[in-house]
Amino acid sequence: MAEPAESLAGLVEAALLAADPAQLAVTEPAGSWTYGELDGASAELAAVLAAAPGAEPGAEPGAEPAADGDGPAPVAVLLPRGAAAVAAMLACVRAGRPFLPLPPDTSSAALPDLLGVRDLVTAGPPPAWWTGPASRVHRVRREGLPTARPAALPAARAVAGDGTGYFLATSGTTGAPKVVRGSAAGLAHYLRWQREELALGPGDVLSNSADPWFDFSFKETLAAVVSGATVAVLTDRELLGGAHLLSWAAEHRPTMVCLLPSRLAALLGAAEQAPADLLDAAFGRLRLLLVSGEVFPTPLLARWRAVCPHATVLNLYGPTESTVIKLRHTVPPGATVDTPTVPVGTPIPGTEALLDAEEPAELTLVSDQLALGYASGGQGAATRFGTHPDGRPLLHTGDLARRTPDGAIEIVGRSDHVVKRHGVKVSLPDLEAQARTCPSVGSAVALLLPGERERIVLCCTPYGAAADGPALRRLLREHLLGRVPAAAMPDAVRVLPDLPLDPRGKVDRRALAALFVPRPEPVAAHG
Repeated sequence: MAEPAESLAGLVEAALLAADPAQLAVTEPAGSWTYGELDGASAELAAVLAAAPGAEPGAEPGAEPAADGDGPAPVAVLLPRGAAAVAAMLACVRAGRPFLPLPPDTSSAALPDLLGVRDLVTAGPPPAWWTGPASRVHRVRREGLPTARPAALPAARAVAGDGTGYFLATSGTTGAPKVVRGSAAGLAHYLRWQREELALGPGDVLSNSADPWFDFSFKETLAAVVSGATVAVLTDRELLGGAHLLSWAAEHRPTMVCLLPSRLAALLGAAEQAPADLLDAAFGRLRLLLVSGEVFPTPLLARWRAVCPHATVLNLYGPTESTVIKLRHTVPPGATVDTPTVPVGTPIPGTEALLDAEEPAELTLVSDQLALGYASGGQGAATRFGTHPDGRPLLHTGDLARRTPDGAIEIVGRSDHVVKRHGVKVSLPDLEAQARTCPSVGSAVALLLPGERERIVLCCTPYGAAADGPALRRLLREHLLGRVPAAAMPDAVRVLPDLPLDPRGKVDRRALAALFVPRPEPVAAHG
């Protein structure tokens, strides 16, 4: 019996049934996949996964469920971003199995062992850590599949047990990474919201810059599939810098692009130097820019407007624990923002944001569509699950926020980035925000370096016709005087051509801090 349309399995099944089999589903350097091929490949793998021992609790005598619950055992998906990864995740959804996307360079079985993984989907030979039988290693088969929808398909099955639809590791920006148990119902709720709010359909082309083991990718790939749109996959090379990213956009002419602010800054660095015909090719069809993952500086929005004034911009917010996105702020063409950073706006339907204080305070989310907790139990270092007095699930995000005069929510920064220096409280996010108001500064990140004498170091990139390093450092110090408390004035300013990014595309604060670790003195040779 078919699953209800509101379930994740029902949502995916209905979308694949409605899609034109000849419509492009995924384009990537290795070739393009039609919806008929994506449907057939995911259906074939779903049939295998649904019949596998342990697919459901009690499916076979002795079959073991997931280690952290009573649901079906998760399936590890060891594939890079691209059509095969999309097909594998769809297959897991259709089979009623939670999916666990892993980076191809995963070298340890610690996470699969923790979660009780019993099946692996990969493109090549299984990794060294895989100890399961060869019969439990699966591949996404495209060759030989019909281009039309298969005549007979296994019925899509809702996730049994506790409702876990997927597992993801957090970024670990506030401590050791935690494994989040994602809600199948919560993901379905989000995907329906994005499809309807953004009016996505078969004529849209969505960028795919994020890897499948980041929930950022869900709004690019799964959201495209449930809308009948096309996923245009970026290669690692195209993500290396703004010029490559601009060339990709000119070739694929997307209608919706999802970027972190750090990558948007790189793209703008190239776009601001590009000729008009290249900008028209890259952004002429673009109607939506989705920004999320980091604080979105308002000067960066102004720079974007200068090269692409016609696209609607959405600033999205949601920790991994919240199920992709829970707040959004829409900036239509011609609209302005008068806060230091672009607000994250208001909650999507089904979510309530608790934030009463006028001064920055921790943002708390209340929603039935939050993640289901951490796979290993316990709580995160700053992000914590709880229960509202009325019984609804609650998430303490660890993010500091304030309300703008019109009631929108603006993220200030992480609560653990408000530090004490010589006994005085200092907000590193406020320092960063003030630094970015300097016209010659592109990006800015403040660090508190531990040691006998705690130091605040401000790392920044130049913008426009900025002066050289020493002159920019002097200009920035003069700009900050009177704008930040004396205790927050940086001890040092470091001008860099670019800020280092982590694999997710966020600014890598650990890599920045490593630039200031004293090198050991060479040991003199004796002889």
